[in-house]
This record gives sequence, C-alpha cells and structure tokens, in this order.
Amino acid sequence: MAVQGSLAAFNWVCSLTGRPSGTPSGILATPLVALGDGVALETSMEGMSKLRVQKTNQSLVYLEDSRVRVNCSVASQTSTDSQHAVLWYVRRATGAEADELLLRIERSGAFEYGAYADEERLRRRVQAERMSPRLYALTLNRAESSDSGTYYCLVEEWLTDPDGAWYRLARDSSGFTQVLVRQPEVRLQVEESESNITVSQSSSIRLGCSIPSQSSRDSRFSVSWYVERASTRSEEEVEEEQGDVEEGNRDCVFSIGHDAVFGNGNCSPIEEAGPNSRLQFERTTSDLYSLTIQGARPADAGRYYCHVEEWLLNPRNAWYRLATNNSDVTIVNVIQQVSTLQSVVCSNDSLFYFVFFYPFPIFGILLIAVLLVRYKSRRHSKSQEGKNGAPLLWIKEPHLSYSPTCLDPPALSLHPGSVD
Repeated sequence: MAVQGSLAAFNWVCSLTGRPSGTPSGILATPLVALGDGVALETSMEGMSKLRVQKTNQSLVYLEDSRVRVNCSVASQTSTDSQHAVLWYVRRATGAEADELLLRIERSGAFEYGAYADEERLRRRVQAERMSPRLYALTLNRAESSDSGTYYCLVEEWLTDPDGAWYRLARDSSGFTQVLVRQPEVRLQVEESESNITVSQSSSIRLGCSIPSQSSRDSRFSVSWYVERASTRSEEEVEEEQGDVEEGNRDCVFSIGHDAVFGNGNCSPIEEAGPNSRLQFERTTSDLYSLTIQGARPADAGRYYCHVEEWLLNPRNAWYRLATNNSDVTIVNVIQQVSTLQSVVCSNDSLFYFVFFYPFPIFGILLIAVLLVRYKSRRHSKSQEGKNGAPLLWIKEPHLSYSPTCLDPPALSLHPGSVD
C-alpha cells in the first residue's frame, strides 16, 4: 500500500491505493472520501470485498437444435445491498486471440449485446436470466455446431456511497464451462443382403432399398440406384470384389433427392423419368423404397445397388448431408428370347400394322371393285339384248331319266320349255 501527496495551491489530496496479490489491474474501485476543506482521500476498497463467484469447471455436450444453458452462481458478496452486473464471454474452440463478449447485463437489468453476438446472429437465440439474487443463467436456443466453445461469466459488485452514488466495488469471474454442440450420431444403415434374380426379356425387374436404421427421426433421404454393366466386368473381377463398387464403371439408373424431386439426387440418370419411361419408383414407407424397370432388355443385366444419403435441417434452416451408405448388390440376369415370326411382327409396330391391319381395307377395296365391274358388265349385256330385238335362246340341261335296273340306254328327250 502506498500514500501519495501533492501540493497544489495549499490544498492537499491524499490518494490511497492497494491491490491484493493476484488481482488483475484496471478493476479497482476508487471512491473519493472527503476529509475536510481541500483534502480528499481516494481509496480502493477491493481488498474489503467479499465477492466470490463459483469456479467449478465443467463440460457439456449437446445435440444440434438443442437448448444450451450455462449457469453463473455468486457464492458470496460483501453486502446484502450489493447489486451485480454480469458479463458473459465465450472463448472460441478454434483458438481465437481474445475472448468475445456475448452479452452484458447491467445492475439495472438493461441488456447490451457484444459485437460477437451481432456477427454470429445470436441476438435471436441468446437469452440471459436472473434466476435468483445470486444465480444467473445464459441460454442459447437452437444451438449450432458453431456455438461450441468455452463460456464463463464476469460478475461486478456495485454498492452506493454515503451520498447515494453507485460505485463498482469488485469483479470476479466464474469457472469455465466447455460446451460442445455436435451433430447427431451417425446411425444410418442400408440393408446389406446380396441377391441374384433372373428375369425373362420384356418382363419387369424390381429393385428394393430398405433403411432399417437412421440417425434422426427428422432425417430425409436422397436415394439413387447404380448399375455396373455385366459387359464391362470379367467373372474374376466379380469374384474378387464380392460386392465392392467401382465408381468408374457404374451408371446412374435413377435418382431422387431429399426434397422429393426426381433427378435431384447425387447423380444424373441416363434415362429421364417421364410418362414414357420404363422406370417406376415407389416409396411404400418412410424407410422402404423400390424401383421397377419395365420391359427388361438384355442390356439391363448387371450388378445393381442403391446409394442413400441422409440429410438434416440445421438450426439456420439449411440442409446438410450427415451420412452416406450403400446397399449390397443385386445381380440381375436377363434371359434373351429367341426371335420368332410372331415376336418379330408383334415387336415392330410398322410391320404389325402392315400384316394385320392394312390388308383388310385393301382386300375390301379390291372386292368392291370386282363386284362393281361384274355388275356393270351384266347391265351392259342386258342392254345389248334389248337392242337386238330377239331374245337369246338358252338351252337348259336336258332331262335325263336313268334307272340302274334298266338295260336300255337312257333316253334323251326335249320337253316344252326346255328352250327359252
């Protein structure tokens, strides 16, 4: 402790300062105490303060979108009339140079946000409360992974002097609360059971994709089907890999994004979905998907698998990909049918119409033309008969009477009316 004096126009001012060992500079209270005419005593009363803030260190782990709460407890204070101002600080997990001020609560209860709260858009999410005269709490709503860091409070003790003026008596900081905000634990699983199916040409191929486990009940999935064509792989490669996927030799068959938009997944299908597409997608439940390829072709043979991406919505309402996983392969074999005349005709629309449709109207037209020609020729013959003026004699077939018991040859006779 030191006493300093100065002479100025015969007025003495005595300045008395003191600092307990280990106390940081710049936090001393300096009230002025009047001793008489022209004499005042400037004192520091920090050594007289009984302010103590609980200094328990702890670690807390929260999931994203949770509510984070950090407490600040005053263990003791100098007077029952003491009032507190509380400052909340955060030390970033990334190792920032200086601690950032989140929020300051004045002894009157007024709030003042720090620059860090503005930069990180915490004003809408941060909340400070006075739970009791000696207990304060800081709450972060909808916590993000970027909120991870070390939090602590700094408490200022304020008292009034004999004249009723407020002065800061002392400061003390709390222990450190290390907060870790993490994303949900990855629990995504896709059914892993290899299967082998054989279908005939022109039939349907049904591919399933089951998700028995997911990381969050709010998860959304992007599902894509890939195929490794049988023509691009040898039998030895298939046996060696046992279901492993080579990304360089795969083709995207179908894709649907987490936003339920076709083709908005992680790949661009070769065959676009549409009314005339051979692909039929179904989602029977939230964790069961299926893809049906209609009109199977020999080129559809190959090793199929589904690729699943799990997406979640962060507290800022932005989607992010949490995890990915692949199903086991489904080996598809397509039996090629032997071409027959019927299959060739039925498979070709132009040939089908030419064989089964076009001949009927053509033959109908020809038949009508023949009938018209014969009808016109008969009319022409009758008109010629009328012009000659004599009817033509037509000899009818002679009447023959014959009996098998008669030995005589049959008699040929003409009867009246046999000649017209």
